[in-house]
Amino acid sequence: MLRDRAQQRRTIYYSELGAALGIPAQGPWKPILDEISREETSAGRPDITYLVVSKTTNLPGQIGFTSAKPPSAEQTKRALETIEAVFDHYHE
Repeated sequence: MLRDRAQQRRTIYYSELGAALGIPAQGPWKPILDEISREETSAGRPDITYLVVSKTTNLPGQIGFTSAKPPSAEQTKRALETIEAVFDHYHE
């Protein structure tokens, strides 16, 4: 699902992903997304979990394995750069 979104150059809200996977919008997201993040980055790909965003900020709830509620300016910059890198990687 995340790869499809990346190819479409679109993010996905926690609530949308949760509905598709049968997980509440509030999670538990951290263990799931951390595992995907480690798998993606260890394979040399950008962190696709950055595409899962909050409706209030349009940014991930955690950035760089650190809470981003609310995101700092540095976290916002990192998230936007990573989202663009994911789009570039998967959009062919």
